Amino acid sequence: MFLVSAAIIPIQNLLVWGPDYLYWFYISPDITAEKISIGVIILGLAFVTLGYKKADSLYSAR
Repeated sequence: MFLVSAAIIPIQNLLVWGPDYLYWFYISPDITAEKISIGVIILGLAFVTLGYKKADSLYSAR
């Protein structure tokens, strides 16, 4: 869910503003929704990784 919701913002801005502005949103000094979406994607990937590790440890304990 984190990955899907975080991917919506850059895709939407890519369609509305174009690639040049999207790139500017990523490199600008301001805090933008695109930068927050990168953090949310990293958080989602961490959750997925931890979930797989926990599932492996649960199955190996049996």
